[in-house]
Amino acid sequence: MARTGARTGPRRPFPRRYGVALAAVPVLAVALADVVIAVRNADAPSPPAHRAAATPTPAPSTDARFTLNDAETKRNAALRDLLARRRQAVLRHDANAFVATDDPGQPRFRAQQRQEFAALSAVPLASWDYDIDLGVGLPLTAQARRYRAPVFAPAQFDIRYAIKGFDDKPTSLTQAPTFVHRASGWYFGSFDDFAKAGNPSSRGIWDFGPLRIARARGVLVIGHPQAAALIRQLAALTAESIPKVTAVWGRNWSRTVVVLVPSTQRELGAIVDDAEDLDEIAALTSAEVTSCPGSPNPVGARIAINPRNWPTLSPLGRRIVLTHELTHIATRAETNACMPTWLIEGFADYVGYGQASVPVRVIAAELATDVRAGRVPHSLPPAADFDGGSKRLSQAYEGALLACRLIASMAGERGLVRLYTAVGTSHASPATALAAAMRDVLHLTPVQFTARWQQYLRTQLS
Repeated sequence: MARTGARTGPRRPFPRRYGVALAAVPVLAVALADVVIAVRNADAPSPPAHRAAATPTPAPSTDARFTLNDAETKRNAALRDLLARRRQAVLRHDANAFVATDDPGQPRFRAQQRQEFAALSAVPLASWDYDIDLGVGLPLTAQARRYRAPVFAPAQFDIRYAIKGFDDKPTSLTQAPTFVHRASGWYFGSFDDFAKAGNPSSRGIWDFGPLRIARARGVLVIGHPQAAALIRQLAALTAESIPKVTAVWGRNWSRTVVVLVPSTQRELGAIVDDAEDLDEIAALTSAEVTSCPGSPNPVGARIAINPRNWPTLSPLGRRIVLTHELTHIATRAETNACMPTWLIEGFADYVGYGQASVPVRVIAAELATDVRAGRVPHSLPPAADFDGGSKRLSQAYEGALLACRLIASMAGERGLVRLYTAVGTSHASPATALAAAMRDVLHLTPVQFTARWQQYLRTQLS
């Protein structure tokens, strides 16, 4: 679910997954002498568009599900059996049983699946299952010609899995499989038939080669063998950062995290379903969130590292980035997608910097330039300013951080946390939730707080 570089290019603030709005996309840009850091959080990266949307096939009515012919009924029973056998193969680490569910007419596909299974076996799974809609299949004329056999592609298919000790509920990967019928039964035939149409299967890190893991207290890091040293370093560094987040946010979070270390930037984009430019990304976080407004009920929280840019960060930069990202993990359950972006990002930056001795005019260099020139912002940073193409990107994150520092100076750190929680868990509209929280914690209206913030900028940055 962090970026590095003088500028970053995040996605839109509220990406959607399964049609439900999720939390915001943060970007932090900081110059620290020889270090340039940027942080970005991508909440629940948007999966490929549902294949049913790409194919003008109407969903079946409830009655249609009870008018299957004998062949369809037998096919569905066979597919359920196939999925049960595949599930058991994963949980029992039985490579032969797993590959036996793949098309025997495609030795190359089977070899690829065996390699992916070997990598997956390194992941400590608590559960692994499949969610399939057998009510209707998609038109597959071209696929039927290619396989020279009956084929079936479900309109909806997800892998549901949980990592032992880290996921209290399963998270999901949307897949686009094609099933093929041979003389001996039904098999998986492909996961890529819809990729060229813009509907690829979501990928796990195990799809990209052998894996190695490292553990520390509350931390599981998963990466590839060539990054073994980095994997161990990240485990230790992440474990050191968890108490920093807890010291501000409190103990009301899992205090655990899974960190992914892909081998390339391209792999990073694939495992987080992010097609945006990742050139300036150091790391990003993701999670599925299911509510707006109200409690998001997140699952599958992850931090993913960009191996191309992570080495460019100084030790201080890495700590700030990880603490920022861990803050998003900690606050996810109380961060709905309706929250103001400036509050989400400002709070993560507030925790990320913590007690680091970085002058405010270094942290907010570009905003300081504006303030000294008399260009004090008229309002708190709007969501649009956090878009990658915004010319106010750096100023937005700098202003957000200073807004949260101002709240803490007025109401204390506990007051800042209380305000954040009140807005994030409110079932009211965003404006109403923010106004109520400011009235309760700061005894100010949003207009009055904005005026205080403008004066604070002048004081801190002039």
